[in-house]
Amino acid sequence: MSSLPSSADIKSEQIAAEIRDAIRFGTLQRGTLYSARELGERFGASRTPVREALLKLADLGLVRIERNRGARVLGPDGRGVVELCSLRVLLEPPACRSAAAVMTTRDDEELAAQLAIMAAHPDAGPEYFAADEKLHDVILRAGGNRRLAKFVGELRQTLALDGRLSVPRYQSVETALREHTDIVEALRRRDGVAAESAMRKHVVRSGELLVANTGEDSWGLVAEWRRWVGIAGTTGERPLF
Repeated sequence: MSSLPSSADIKSEQIAAEIRDAIRFGTLQRGTLYSARELGERFGASRTPVREALLKLADLGLVRIERNRGARVLGPDGRGVVELCSLRVLLEPPACRSAAAVMTTRDDEELAAQLAIMAAHPDAGPEYFAADEKLHDVILRAGGNRRLAKFVGELRQTLALDGRLSVPRYQSVETALREHTDIVEALRRRDGVAAESAMRKHVVRSGELLVANTGEDSWGLVAEWRRWVGIAGTTGERPLF
């Protein structure tokens, strides 16, 4: 039985990505209610793929479905940030370790190229973040688990709505670049344990910055975040708050 996505699935995923980008860039305003018909006209799609796209985005906490009315744009709140970051710390480090066992020379070259782009854009502009996104995607896909790569990619895309504020506002580009370099070097050596540790350190630090700066009940959110970090088996990282 084929595991390839259907054309309907591809269309709904495309619409979901377009809606997510529209939220990111402010074309769709947070707090505003949009009908499926309105969104279909805006993105050139019928209601069915639009509804399926909205369900995907509702699962990620970006919209709230309101029966017979449409979907209200939310964006990730403080609790949503904790949930998304927790999923990343549970999934992405072991995926990085798995990738180390099957990486190819071509993967190494691609990671080096993306790292070079990041280093060439210390202003943390669009090129920096596009390379950052591509670097993580290469690692996830190298492991061979397409569903995992897709799911974690969606988590990262959702966090990117607010997460890009963490660089350089809350941490230096140099710190983020050093963490990515450690990940890439461990993968190049095919050292799965070191790669997992480096990825975990990076994901935990990114998550801590996002959680600590949500502007909400930070102490309660921090406590929940630390609980998930402990479950993920993190050791040796100093808390940022």
